[in-house]
Amino acid sequence: MISISLLLCAALANQDLPSHAAVSLGIDEEPSIDGVIDEPLWERIEPLTGLKQVLPDNGAPASERTEVRFCFGPNELFIAVSCFDSEPLGIREVNMARDAGLYADDRFELLFDTFNDDRNAFWFQMSAAGSRGDALITKNGSSFNKPWNGLWRGRSKVTDEGWFAELAIPYATLNFNPTSSEWGFNIRRFIRRKEEEARWATPSTNIYFFSSLHAGALIDVPTLDQGMGLDILPFLTANGERDRTTSETDTNLDAGLDLLYRFSPSTKLSASLNTDFAETEVDDRRINLTRFPLYYQEKRDFFLEDSGVFFFGPSSGRRRGSDVTPFFSRKIGLFNSREVPLEVAARFTTQTNEYSLGLLDVQAGALSYEDDDGPVSLGAQNLFVGRFSRNIGDQSDVGLLWTHGNPDGGDGATLGADVNYRTDSFLGDKNLRVSAFGLTAENQEETDEAYYASVSYPNDIVDLSLSYTEIGEDFDPALGFVPRRGIKKVSAGFDYSPRPHTNIRQLGFGLHPTIYTDLDGNTESERLHATLFRVEWESGDSFDIDVKQQREILSEDWNIQDDVLIPVGDYEYTRWGVEYETSSARPLSLETGVDLGEFYGGDRVDYDIELDWKLSPGRQLGLEYERNEIDLDAGAFDVNLIRLRADIQLSPDTSWFNFVQYDDESEGVGFNSRLWHIFEPGRELFIVLNQSWTTIGDRFAPERTGLALKFGYTLRF
Repeated sequence: MISISLLLCAALANQDLPSHAAVSLGIDEEPSIDGVIDEPLWERIEPLTGLKQVLPDNGAPASERTEVRFCFGPNELFIAVSCFDSEPLGIREVNMARDAGLYADDRFELLFDTFNDDRNAFWFQMSAAGSRGDALITKNGSSFNKPWNGLWRGRSKVTDEGWFAELAIPYATLNFNPTSSEWGFNIRRFIRRKEEEARWATPSTNIYFFSSLHAGALIDVPTLDQGMGLDILPFLTANGERDRTTSETDTNLDAGLDLLYRFSPSTKLSASLNTDFAETEVDDRRINLTRFPLYYQEKRDFFLEDSGVFFFGPSSGRRRGSDVTPFFSRKIGLFNSREVPLEVAARFTTQTNEYSLGLLDVQAGALSYEDDDGPVSLGAQNLFVGRFSRNIGDQSDVGLLWTHGNPDGGDGATLGADVNYRTDSFLGDKNLRVSAFGLTAENQEETDEAYYASVSYPNDIVDLSLSYTEIGEDFDPALGFVPRRGIKKVSAGFDYSPRPHTNIRQLGFGLHPTIYTDLDGNTESERLHATLFRVEWESGDSFDIDVKQQREILSEDWNIQDDVLIPVGDYEYTRWGVEYETSSARPLSLETGVDLGEFYGGDRVDYDIELDWKLSPGRQLGLEYERNEIDLDAGAFDVNLIRLRADIQLSPDTSWFNFVQYDDESEGVGFNSRLWHIFEPGRELFIVLNQSWTTIGDRFAPERTGLALKFGYTLRF
């Protein structure tokens, strides 16, 4: 017998948050997940309705009707979403691929706070074209882990009445509090041709959709069974690589195993034996014209799973990865841009309404190779990360982070504590954030500290921020990322973004001053970024003008290019920028800009253009071109970066991604082609081709060819 939840609209409660009571009925059938909502059981369920606009007409009823129905089965949560549309020919169908960016699509998003802790949630989305996406949300959006892939099914279908979708989410995919009969829930729908966003709960421009605290309530949730709680994922990999310069060929056939065991719906242990990342998408190439290293996002599934539990520091995404990141998972498994074998990796996580705990341990194997300077050897390493966070009140928390081990060899340890205060009732209904942390790191017998404190007022019309960072000269967390050491930094921000309620959706003006000094207070950098004017139209198009006043004091010579040296000195310069962007809903969308002015005693002009052409559902072409023209006293040079994308999605389960990149810095071309086929959730095949060419004289010559196949099969008990 299947337990069906009749979602009945109840009176608004708890600050006007809507709630729905689940009423169980018994029947003998399950819905077919095909996007056609024609089963008799759906007709017996009263739908959730009543979405209201966030934009463009805040608080008004949604311009098109949306209905959501739920059905709790013995092993899965079934959901039917009806997105009626009075102009079905205007529905935007672009992306079919799993985890695609759906900025150009008609879509809906679902938020489930299964612990009802007002902090963490599961997020699911579907597009009219059938794309499925999901994410883990931590601390009301502090961490949004979209590359996470849960096991669930979903199909959508467009008709002359609108578009419709059915989803089936296994309880084994969700962590939840088994003693709670209430979940937080919210839904939002995007009608792309109208640039309209509508929500069920809290349709406010001041509140993020990812805030579980502002979700509605699904009450009387029945007792759910996750089964034994064991997932076993064996996988096979086949790799072949040929070096065209030496004619050497290397082939490898290997196997590995991923395990997941749930001690309870809120506590689980994950392990990976002979971890392999053959299917991981390649990084975008970037030209670094700064004195400091660039931050790259993690893309490997094992380190993305439950990564929000390890999140440290404030919720502002602008800070993350810029000044201090004490745990940076990309340091694991990489050494001098070479892949280090990971023999065993294990992760334990538990989450309750009061606290969260995460423990990660990785045994990395040895690595030996030869470079231009001779043989290089790295011994086996054990790397450990622990994170504990204690919830305080509705949104705030305090926590500890500790790491041990050094992926570059030798010793390393980091210990830190953070406190984060968050409220959305400051001055009645405004957001306020106050955060601070302290860290101490030991690396290769050197020990030093780092500190951070900030206060911010992140609201729709007025956004204010002030922060202070201090990083010791020898502060070097072995498992972290710190691009600039031995500094004190003060940064502030003021943004005013009124909504005139005309065909202009929002205007923008802002000031962002930043100053870096050394630890003795001597100025190293001064920057003032001013948004002079920004306009976003109701069509989704936007235009902005900004100016940047900058001062850089170089205490040592800087080789910006091999043959171009900027000498020690005090440099002050001004740069202007103009940018125009069209709505992503257009069949051919454009983003372009120019940034020009002085640069270290000379001149610099930057151009960039990005084109996205939606040929038909599942067919997209993309072009990105960046050009930097730099003319200095020590010499002039140009830098070019080109990216080409061609994506073909044969169905929501079969996608072929092609990516070509060229840049002047490496003087080479890289081609990445990935075929991804999902037989069913958890049973997938990847075929990945990588080809590189290098420059020889005035032509490109083949350098390396690599082919990888990976097949994984999930067994769930």
